[in-house]
Amino acid sequence: MTPAVRVPGRAPGALARRVALNIGLLLAGNAAEAAVATASSMVLARHLGVVDYGKYSVVFLYVALFQGVAQFGVDDILTRELSRGRRRADVLVGSAVWVRLALACLAVALCVATVFAGERNRQVAWATVLGATPLLLSVFYVPLWSVLQARLEHPVQEAIVVASRFAELVLLVGAALLGAGFLVLVGTTVVGHAVPLLLTWWLVGGRLRVRWRPDLAVAKDLLLQAAPVGAASIVVLVYARVDGILLSWLRGYEAVGLYNAAYKFVNLVVAVPGIVNFVLFPLMARIAEDRQTAQAVFQKSFDYLMLAALPLAVGTTLLAPRVVAVVYGPGFEAAAVPLRILIWAAALMYVTKTCRYLLVAGGQQAAFLLLMVAGASANILLNLWWIPRAGIVGAAWATLATEAMTVAVSYLVVRRRLALSLHLGFVARVSLATAGMALGVVLAASLGFWVSLAAGVVAYAVATGALGLWPPESRALLGLRRLEEGAQGG
Repeated sequence: MTPAVRVPGRAPGALARRVALNIGLLLAGNAAEAAVATASSMVLARHLGVVDYGKYSVVFLYVALFQGVAQFGVDDILTRELSRGRRRADVLVGSAVWVRLALACLAVALCVATVFAGERNRQVAWATVLGATPLLLSVFYVPLWSVLQARLEHPVQEAIVVASRFAELVLLVGAALLGAGFLVLVGTTVVGHAVPLLLTWWLVGGRLRVRWRPDLAVAKDLLLQAAPVGAASIVVLVYARVDGILLSWLRGYEAVGLYNAAYKFVNLVVAVPGIVNFVLFPLMARIAEDRQTAQAVFQKSFDYLMLAALPLAVGTTLLAPRVVAVVYGPGFEAAAVPLRILIWAAALMYVTKTCRYLLVAGGQQAAFLLLMVAGASANILLNLWWIPRAGIVGAAWATLATEAMTVAVSYLVVRRRLALSLHLGFVARVSLATAGMALGVVLAASLGFWVSLAAGVVAYAVATGALGLWPPESRALLGLRRLEEGAQGG
């Protein structure tokens, strides 16, 4: 019998240190992933130009719309069940693979039907069919990532992701040097998605003898538990991607190319709260009934996420035109204006992502779903009103307005349903440090982009140190012993 997945490091202090180390390693890995992703964007934008870059973006926007159907929250529930250790891991993972396979086939079918019904450009439509194939590949390795997450071995997963992104970059550079067009570059990106499959089975496959014959009762239970989260994840992806699709229909591929160039930075920035909550989620699943511990985790997560969010938002606002010029080159200058708006939506997402994870960990999937439905509906309506009037700038304002409403309602739901609240004293000091950073950026502006950026980083480091904003030890981020005690008691 294959034992349930166990979290190593139960000695006093070991769990908190392990979580802090995982967060640190994942943030470092994310920095590497962001650098590779930025390099890929530079290659694609310079090789394809604004219009074809817009077509390339539309392909993967269509695919992303149906990614929620392919996943349907099964991965989150699988991680939660593996973390609790109440069922055999081999049965859980094997059943999850079969559930995910059925969902992925449905997702690909819906994606193909939608793109041929709604996309006027046949080349883009066929490229989308090709771009949807990674949804099927992910079935055979993403469930194994849940094993790593439950064991708090997130750095192994991050190493796989970074290596895969680097392999994809190498393939893109090679294809661009050979003069490949838009369709070949889409295929090159798809080939790159085979790398995580091979790496995952090489590094993780031997750790768990998966039972490939599905347990129908377990599969049904996983699907039923995942349904609220899955429905919400579909809505979240519609919420995040529908603006790009609407832009392609209402304003054409050039508008999508410019808007996606700005939105790429948002995707990079919001990875940070995703990482922090991603690492804490298996622990939250065990301490959901411990309000004192949950309060400590919520407050600490919020405080230290704001330590990153505020300077990123202010710094990007000040440097947006030069950031766009450095990454995308000539022809993309108009992306700077929506970037200045979208970066503030990204800062708000730092709070909404934390609230979403807390609601799922606390068993409030239905509330989470309702929040996402309301947010997606508002986003679609605002985009339909704003895009015809202001194009990519209108789409950016629609995103910011929707996120502002979502963060306010999400916090109210967390406060009411989970009895958790936030205090803003720490954030007030972060704001002072951010003002010091902004002053450094402005004073060094005449010396060039890189000097101005370095001046802002140094000024922020000095200000945060002077104000005592960094924790004296890594355990402070996690609510000290209360987190590990709550986790061990689950």
